[in-house]
Amino acid sequence: MGGRRTAHRWAVAAAAAALAAVSLTGCGGGDEAGGAKAAAGSGGGDAKKPVRRSFDPPVRFEGDAVDLTGAQQPSTSSGEALRPAVTLADGVAYVDDQRGIDAIDTRTGDSRWYAATKHEAERGGFGTERVAPLVSDDGRTVYAAWDRRVPGEGTVPDRFVIEVAAVDTASGKRTWSAEIPSDPSATGMAATAIGADGNLAPQVVGVDAGTAVVTDADTTYALDTATGAVRWKKGDYRALNLAEGVVAGGEETGYHQGRLLGVDAETGERRWTVAGARQPARASSALLSANRDGHTDVVDAVDGKLRLIIDKPDYRCLDDARSLVACSKSGYNVSDRGIVVIDATTFRHKWVLPDHSGRSVPGVTGFWHGALYGEVGGRPVVLDGETGKDRETDPNAAPIEIDRYGGVEGTRFIPAKG
Repeated sequence: MGGRRTAHRWAVAAAAAALAAVSLTGCGGGDEAGGAKAAAGSGGGDAKKPVRRSFDPPVRFEGDAVDLTGAQQPSTSSGEALRPAVTLADGVAYVDDQRGIDAIDTRTGDSRWYAATKHEAERGGFGTERVAPLVSDDGRTVYAAWDRRVPGEGTVPDRFVIEVAAVDTASGKRTWSAEIPSDPSATGMAATAIGADGNLAPQVVGVDAGTAVVTDADTTYALDTATGAVRWKKGDYRALNLAEGVVAGGEETGYHQGRLLGVDAETGERRWTVAGARQPARASSALLSANRDGHTDVVDAVDGKLRLIIDKPDYRCLDDARSLVACSKSGYNVSDRGIVVIDATTFRHKWVLPDHSGRSVPGVTGFWHGALYGEVGGRPVVLDGETGKDRETDPNAAPIEIDRYGGVEGTRFIPAKG
């Protein structure tokens, strides 16, 4: 499972004497599939409602929008860190609103459930940046993490922790939770974000085979989800992927110097490295990208092999949750813009823009099930992911998150109409 992001500006606690002092609470089991069916069928009025229309993928958006204001980032955010903290999955918008996870039904705008954090968020100020929650591949669990200050008592000082929660998407109940003593980076080099999105907020990168990978302020932690033990931690390292037992991400190695690094998820031992790489970013569930030698390299997260070279830096990639990966760059200069789409398995080129046809290059916003969403001159457009041809020239929205019922543009969910 992949993990498809304000720097917390309070001083983090000194290095904890025992990182394994993690608290883990377990909840009772239960039939999650049965719970999902019950949730879908609950409510006498719902049975009389017309069947909700779905489109795979949607290419036109229209109707009453659902407001997702809790997903909005602070006004102090900029660049890629402005992306709202929302993940869309099968008719539900999972929003990290700083105080917990809100599961909003995108059909009605009502909250299906709310999972509050154990410790309160900081009050006042501009708020904090968050990363969109992680939803498991099977849709049964949503994960999130938060920086929290736990007030001290008497002579016991305040302590800082990373609160981590796994929540059942059907019931809203926690399946497990943890508190990790929050540590600064190993050397202090990571005063600015290692990742390309510029966001230092905590996030759950991935969960696989009993290991949960969590990052915070460019320190990465690997948790044993059964016992709560911290298996390993690595400072000045931001994990971006967890695939096939390998954690892949970017490591700060010096001032304005870095590399890509893959480590064993269970032990933290090095599996592969790519030197001279900066601005790492997740490209898909099993790929990551980085600037290297004046171009963009797309690297296999499992073995570190180079899969794609784009001859300009700062390309960012998205996968369509099916079979394609699109890497793109937007900019003020037309000559800087471009899109490269490849097959996620064979890594062969599908198409590129510009292609000497005179067509404009859209700024890409989202990619889902073969539909590439974006804007040209402020006007939304949808391209065919397989061919690059215009698929819909008047979609009425350029969403960043998409499912079969609609898309999220800004902090609103707009229903699909075609």
